[in-house]
Amino acid sequence: MILQPLHQPVILLGMHRSGTTLIAQLLDRLGLFLGADVQGDHEAIYFLEVNDLLLANVNAAWDNPEPFLSFLDHPDAADMSVRCMAADLCNKPVRRFLGQRHFRSAKSIERFDHRWGWKDPRNVFTLPLWLKIFPRARLINIVRNGIDVAASLAHRERKLLAERQAHFDRRFNRPSTRSRLQRAGYRGSSRCLDLAGGFSLWETYVARAHDGLKILPNPQTTVIYEQFLANPRPMLKDLADFCELPNVTDTALDAAVATVNPARAGAFLKNPELAAFYQSVRQSPWMKHHGYDEMQ
Repeated sequence: MILQPLHQPVILLGMHRSGTTLIAQLLDRLGLFLGADVQGDHEAIYFLEVNDLLLANVNAAWDNPEPFLSFLDHPDAADMSVRCMAADLCNKPVRRFLGQRHFRSAKSIERFDHRWGWKDPRNVFTLPLWLKIFPRARLINIVRNGIDVAASLAHRERKLLAERQAHFDRRFNRPSTRSRLQRAGYRGSSRCLDLAGGFSLWETYVARAHDGLKILPNPQTTVIYEQFLANPRPMLKDLADFCELPNVTDTALDAAVATVNPARAGAFLKNPELAAFYQSVRQSPWMKHHGYDEMQ
């Protein structure tokens, strides 16, 4: 099940809406290959679909990941999935990640001669399976304060709900072979429609990342989003070195960090509702652990 790539992958993980996209985009600009086919959030479709399927196959989901932990407690069951994952990485399915040109020359992730990796918050939970395939992978964990995360999730989910409500009558009355529930019923993360639900999910991800990473011997680093925004250039240089990216010039670093917006740090403090919610949860163990209990 262990693969031997020419370069060990860099696996980016962290709670959704925590700055994983920003870090992935910057590293991509500096030469880290993160996929030929990526979403707007810089997640490679290939690894996103694998992680989604891993969760769905055991009745878990990105916003309900807890059942996946029970799955990991059964190595015989987990190994079935790992064997499939490893085989696909050495055959045609990986073409979705490599792209036609790279697949034509490499045929397999093992013969891909580029510094590479992938970003997906779900890696927080699926990481133990990926490490069975790539036991020497390099790990980057990104952490952002839970209030901004919960607010961002709620904004996204409420927007999606409003869009479905706006189209409800048309979908409800449209002739179709599908039931009305299928074509017009609510879809989305009800957990993240409110701040408390999104914050509890943040705690789940942060706790799992901390507990999982602390026992691993892999090269790893943690990026605190707010600290990165305040001083991006040296921290990005450190990340480029960590990823072993060759030929990263000062010009490339300057161009990359010019896209960073430091105003995104602690944005919730300007919102009275969010500031009040912060006061109610600031003493949570994981807010205190990462120093978010004293934000001004």
